[in-house]
Amino acid sequence: MDEMDRGRSRPQGSRPRPTRDLDEYEYERRPRRRRPPPDERLPRRRRRRRVWPLLLAGCGLGVFLTVLAAAIIVFLAIRTTQGNSFGSLPIIGGAKTYTKEDITQVQLSTISQIQVCDKIGNVSIQVDPTASTPAVTTTKIVHMNSQTAADQEFQRIGVEVQPPGTITDPLTCTQSQPTTVPTGTPPTSTSTGTPPSTTNGSASSALTVNITLPTSNGLLQADSDAVNIAIILPLSVLPPDGPTMQLDVEAPVGNISIDGISGLMNVIGDKGNIQVKNGVLTGGSQLVTDLGNITFSGTLGSPTIATAQNNFYHISSGQGNIDVTLPATTNVTLDTYTNQGKISSEFTIPLQDSNGGMAYQGPLNTASSPTPDITLVVHMNLGNITIHKQQ
Repeated sequence: MDEMDRGRSRPQGSRPRPTRDLDEYEYERRPRRRRPPPDERLPRRRRRRRVWPLLLAGCGLGVFLTVLAAAIIVFLAIRTTQGNSFGSLPIIGGAKTYTKEDITQVQLSTISQIQVCDKIGNVSIQVDPTASTPAVTTTKIVHMNSQTAADQEFQRIGVEVQPPGTITDPLTCTQSQPTTVPTGTPPTSTSTGTPPSTTNGSASSALTVNITLPTSNGLLQADSDAVNIAIILPLSVLPPDGPTMQLDVEAPVGNISIDGISGLMNVIGDKGNIQVKNGVLTGGSQLVTDLGNITFSGTLGSPTIATAQNNFYHISSGQGNIDVTLPATTNVTLDTYTNQGKISSEFTIPLQDSNGGMAYQGPLNTASSPTPDITLVVHMNLGNITIHKQQ
C-alpha cells in the first residue's frame, strides 16, 4: 500500500504522530532539577564582628565613671574647704537629714583645759563677754528614711560633756585625758610628736567633750553620722593669770573655729578649715590640717618656760591656703615655704623662688636685733601663703 493509501485508511479523529525524534521529545519533557533545600546549600562565610566598637564603648564607660568619681571627690573637698555644714552634704539612697540639738550647762567656775574629740563635724569655741555660764551645744546629724529610724540612730551616738575624770567612753582623740600637773611644769613630747593634753592647771578645772559615732562609713554613705559642737565661754571662767589655757581639738573631718582663746593650742584637723582669731598663741602651739585653709589673726606670746619644743609655733597645711596676721612689732624667726604656690608678705623679707614654690628662713623683722630663738614655722605643700601686718 502506498503512502497515499496509508493516509486514507487512518481513522478519523486520530492525531498524527510527531515528526521529530524521540530523543528530542524526551529531552523537552524531562522535569527540571529542583534546587536543593537550604540544608544542602554550602554554608555561607560569616562576617567577623568588629571588636573596636566594643573596646571603644568600654573605654568610654570607664572614663565616664572615673571622671564622675573624681568630680564627686572634688565637690566634697571644695564644700569642706569652703566651710559648708555637714548637714547639707548630698544624700545617697533617698534618705533625709535629721538633726537633734542638745545644750549642756557646764558647772565649772574656772576652765584651764579644754579637750574636744569629734571625728566628723564642725567645732566652734568662742569667748562671749555677754555669757554668764559655760555652755556646750551639740547638734547630732543623721541621714535616715524616717523620723523613727533617726530617733533610734540618735540614741546610738555618744555625747559626753563632763570633766575628764567622769568620761566613761574611750576618747576618740589620739591624746590622753587632761591630768593634774603642777603649776609651771611644761608639757613633754610624745613618741608621735604631738604634745600630750597636760598643762598648767588641774583636771578639776578641765572640760572634755567626747563624741562617739557608731557608723562613720564616709561622706558618701547615706547612714554616716556627724556631730557639730559649739562651746561658749564667759570671760569669768578663763584663767586670770595670762594665756595659760590648754586647748586640744581633734576634728579629722570638719571645720574648726576658735575665737578669743589664749594659750597653748594643739588644733589638729585632716579635711577642713582652721580659723583662730583674737587670741595669743604660746610656744609649742600647732595648727595643722591636711586639706583645708588655715587663718590665724593674733599674737605670738613668749613661752613661759623656754624649751626646744616651746620655742616653735607650727602652722601647716597639705593643700589649701594659709593666711597669717601678726602685729607689726612681732619679732620671731620665720621659717616658711610652699612647694607649689606663692608667698606674699607685708613684712619686708627676701623671698626666694624654688622649683615652682617659694621659701624664706630668717627674721620676720629684719631691722630687729638680736634675732630671737622663737621660730614661726609656716609650711604649705600645695597652695599660697599670705602674711599680713596687723592694722
